[in-house]
Amino acid sequence: MRVPRPGNNGDWRTQASNLFTDREAESQAFKSALAAFRQMLDQDDDIGPERRNVLTFYGLGGVGKTALSERLEQWVRRDLPLANGWGPPPSAKVEAIVRIDLHGSAGQVDMLAVLLALRAGVASVRRRWPLFDLAFAAYWSAVRPGDPLPSIDSWGDYADVVADVAGNILNDLGAVGELVTGTAVGLGVRGVRTILGVLRRRRVVQLGLKAYAGFEEFLLRCADEPSPTESRPALACEIAALLSWELATMTPSPLVVVFIDTTERLTLDPRRVAEGHLNSLIHGMPNVLFVLTGRYQLDWHRHNRTDLPYRGPWIWPGLVPAAPKPLRQHPVDDLSPADARAFIQRARTGLDLPLTDEVVEELVGSSAGLPQYLELACQVAFSAKQAGQGRAVEIGDVTGGLASLVMRVLDDIPHDEQRAIRAACLFRIFNTSLIAAAADVDHGCAERAVTRPMVEPHDSDRFPYRLHDAVREAIRRTDHQVAGGWTERDWELAATRAAVAAHEMHAVAKAQEDTRGVLDAVGIAIQLVCDQNTTLESSPSRSYADWLTSAVVFSPAIPGLRARVPTQSRTEYGRHVLNFITAKSLDTPVEERLALLREISRADHPMRRVAHRHLGYALKSQCRWEEALVVFDELIEESPSQFHLGQRPQILSTARRFVEARDVARGLKIEALITRAQEYTHGCPDRYFTEIGDKLSSLRNAGRQREYLEDLGVYLERRALLHDDLDIESVRKLRDDAEMSGHNVAIRSGLLATILLRRSDPTETSILLDRLKTLDQASGPAGAIGFRYALAEFCDACLAGDWDRLAALQQEVDRLPVRTRPWVQVECFLDSAGFPVRSVPTQWLEPYDVVRPRWEGYLHAYLTRHGSSLSR
Repeated sequence: MRVPRPGNNGDWRTQASNLFTDREAESQAFKSALAAFRQMLDQDDDIGPERRNVLTFYGLGGVGKTALSERLEQWVRRDLPLANGWGPPPSAKVEAIVRIDLHGSAGQVDMLAVLLALRAGVASVRRRWPLFDLAFAAYWSAVRPGDPLPSIDSWGDYADVVADVAGNILNDLGAVGELVTGTAVGLGVRGVRTILGVLRRRRVVQLGLKAYAGFEEFLLRCADEPSPTESRPALACEIAALLSWELATMTPSPLVVVFIDTTERLTLDPRRVAEGHLNSLIHGMPNVLFVLTGRYQLDWHRHNRTDLPYRGPWIWPGLVPAAPKPLRQHPVDDLSPADARAFIQRARTGLDLPLTDEVVEELVGSSAGLPQYLELACQVAFSAKQAGQGRAVEIGDVTGGLASLVMRVLDDIPHDEQRAIRAACLFRIFNTSLIAAAADVDHGCAERAVTRPMVEPHDSDRFPYRLHDAVREAIRRTDHQVAGGWTERDWELAATRAAVAAHEMHAVAKAQEDTRGVLDAVGIAIQLVCDQNTTLESSPSRSYADWLTSAVVFSPAIPGLRARVPTQSRTEYGRHVLNFITAKSLDTPVEERLALLREISRADHPMRRVAHRHLGYALKSQCRWEEALVVFDELIEESPSQFHLGQRPQILSTARRFVEARDVARGLKIEALITRAQEYTHGCPDRYFTEIGDKLSSLRNAGRQREYLEDLGVYLERRALLHDDLDIESVRKLRDDAEMSGHNVAIRSGLLATILLRRSDPTETSILLDRLKTLDQASGPAGAIGFRYALAEFCDACLAGDWDRLAALQQEVDRLPVRTRPWVQVECFLDSAGFPVRSVPTQWLEPYDVVRPRWEGYLHAYLTRHGSSLSR
């Protein structure tokens, strides 16, 4: 919760903001823009290929674009008095208003938050949006599995709405009996999952909704394509377009206005990926008016913007600079002398500021019409008034550049609070613990510092504060020649202290097994090292140069960091960290991933050797065995550790070169693991089940969560297949932990174990199978299915007596160019059921004719436990 400012300071921002934004109505440039806005609200154009639904206000930082955007929203809401110069409210009725603030962005757009904001906005139009609600619920459960459907602002019955929609559809389908008793939250998600299961099982079915052709297939995509670490923002744009389609079906179509502020943040990503998503969002909602404010004009009319899905003057004619009126892009200029004078005089009267006429005129000239300068000058005057003793503001108090005025505002703040505010400039968003640590001040000082007018609230539970960019940049650029100013070394020391605080946050979150807390702490540390040269504490492991390198490698899921880090770095250290995270993301093309890892591995960087190892892992995952072996041979030559030496036999074993793997592993620390894995593959699992418990305990005690989840998942899937004593709750816990961290391998293991345990109804099993197949295809080489899906499909088809499915699986497996070690049991099962697949090169330690009967025996025991057999 935001702490009230002492004395009258609590009223400062409200009073100053009212005075500040009222001046816009007197600016001639703004009057013409307002006229264009009115015209856009009143227009009723037919929607064709052109898009005329975007209006931009642009200008330098500090000219008042955010204040303008907020005041425009008030004007549209009809919350402004007529006497303030804005004139009458728009004649067209605006039924829904949405605000999206990108201030905290470092180049990304949180499309899930955008969808929530849109849905909250149209809730004022009507309660139910069936198509959007179904698609969003499917998307939400894929991206945030296990989390209940969110509340929408103060309107908290969204789960009831989704449950109603799902219930009506299931009644029509005759499938409502498949719903289980539970809360509305559970029924909403469960109902949508049941609908998805019906669609998958029946394949060709219409939901009885007024929808476009192909909606049912789109609904399946919403459930299957995204994941916690790969949210598929382009798909979210399609879901937003679905809402636009539903709006268009209403007569008359409701008028919706979306305000998007601080769009210049999107340029922080040199690839402009998020801007492409925004471009798709606006293009896909042609009947919604978007009002954008930022530093730069949109150049979407340029046909050479190849990074945009929709570009060119034929799509965005209103964005062309020489476009005929009405203009769609309007500069927010500095104030004219008359506007500046009017603003200062209103401030002097409204806040009873000690400003003489002479000071007012000097301030008009020195401000050059920059609104942010005027607001800071008024803060100086307000502080003088608060000091008492009848002190008047002198000319020297309010003249000079913006940076010097920021310094004067700081001068009125106690020295320790100055340090806290300077330290806050290291972060885009922050909390008091971070700035107290960075500034080396007590927490009480940090709590007082965030009550100062230059600190603004930010809508976040963990990081609830921010600084205006103009203030942040002014302080960061001021050197030590200014009283209290910091040298580059001071900034480095502050960043180093902040990194220590982030390390402590990481340790606490890790001990509490708080996955999001771990990712947030690592994200903060990465932001620091990208913004400032920083000294990091050493890692507890001698294999890593510093704690952050270790934390990134062992984070619950490396791709889960992408939304928490900037898109570019000022430092060389940070650049390579960002490239490593990009290289570990599945939505980065394979060759780009490999190129990034190679670049880092050749750099003088703490992650060099880590990247070299992960280059080998990436090649291994693509079944490029010889290239992977070369990479690890290079590592062995450089550092012949047991860990590096153990990689060669692991690759050979995965490639089914069992004899070579056994021989190379002999005498190494990895020998026990290789022996255990290869014995299991040959149908002898006893050693695996005897030894795996110690390994799991060791990984968990060492805090190696990613490896622990992976090995635990494998253990549970094998236990579900070979034993009859596995508790479904342990599998559910694994799935929850894996989904929360976005651990792709553990998620797939959890899905396989759930299917093998046979505790789900046919609809739920169908959903699990389809999701497992999708995840396997996204993870493997060239979109091929994986052994986990094949094993699950085989067992389910066998128990159902569906020989057509087994024949289809046989053909699909036969088409695979490569099959790795874990495929052996699937091959044996298919052969035992009368569906043999072509053999692949394998160095058997025992003859195949010995191995196959062992697996056939385990299969017979599994089918018998579940009331079936191999006989047709």
